[in-house]
Amino acid sequence: MQRPDNLNDALRHLHNLTMAIANDLTNYMDNPQDYKPEYFEDVHAAALDAHLLVTWVRDNLAEMQK
Repeated sequence: MQRPDNLNDALRHLHNLTMAIANDLTNYMDNPQDYKPEYFEDVHAAALDAHLLVTWVRDNLAEMQK
């Protein structure tokens, strides 16, 4: 995960990651026979990046409220 410059950057990246995850899962659900298990390695990585970004946003919001 690339460290965001600010909260807006983090939220934009979260938006992109979650949309990519949704698109990848939709593609799989439409034609599961076309995909091998390795396909989900990138989906998994995107989900972990999104998780880290949510933590980064939460921590930065907490800092702003101090």
